[in-house]
Amino acid sequence: MIGGATCLAPSQYEWNVSTAVDVGCGTGVATIQIAAIFPTAKVYGLDLSPVPQGVQAMAPPNVAWVEGNVLDVELTHPADGIVSREIFKPENLDYIFGRMLFLGINDWTRYFSTTYHSLRSGGIIEHQDLDWKFYRVGTQDCLSDQWEWHHAVLAGAEQAGLSTRAGSDAALTMKAAGFQILDVQTYEFSFVPSSQNPNSQNMGRYVQAKLMPQYPELLRRMLGARGITGAELERLTAECLRDISSEEGIHQKYTVTIARKP
Repeated sequence: MIGGATCLAPSQYEWNVSTAVDVGCGTGVATIQIAAIFPTAKVYGLDLSPVPQGVQAMAPPNVAWVEGNVLDVELTHPADGIVSREIFKPENLDYIFGRMLFLGINDWTRYFSTTYHSLRSGGIIEHQDLDWKFYRVGTQDCLSDQWEWHHAVLAGAEQAGLSTRAGSDAALTMKAAGFQILDVQTYEFSFVPSSQNPNSQNMGRYVQAKLMPQYPELLRRMLGARGITGAELERLTAECLRDISSEEGIHQKYTVTIARKP
């Protein structure tokens, strides 16, 4: 999707990295890859849930796994615990990486303020995330504007305080926090492989195999919060699975934003 790389900043910029964090590390695979890029740095993998034991066993010695929430960090009154006292303390970090946080962050202003204060001067943050709309391959034609289930999901996201433009709006929010924007690149996050976009092949197959089976649970959470259950939930879920597989190359916008603390 982004040239086979997990992160772009290390290949585009040169700066000293002694401490880094992968926010919302999930399975921990990206954390291990970042630790390999910066073998002399202390690299934290932070998530609300524990990283699978099998992945933890593969991690090099410069990785530390931490359970916690970056949004719990109080800049003026740091709480006890590793997240506030060790990771996100003022001017501690050199590199902050986060991707696919759109379902976990409900206060982007707070998130980027916390990350800004935790970076050293010259430190870099790399943010990778999705917008929620779906498009036709190679075009700006928005398909999801016509989908009933999608309108319901957007309403559920708004009710939960989630941004539906976590990718494309990031640069503006980061700039407001004080960051200097270095680079913004947008990619197609393909749900179905397309011959028109060779880069969509691997991503489309991955989404069909790994992410599509998770969509019924995602809709149950998002729509259930709005009181949609039972037969109505089943109908909208079926329409969702049909629509997001309806044509080759259907995709969401995936934006990579790289910024530096002056």
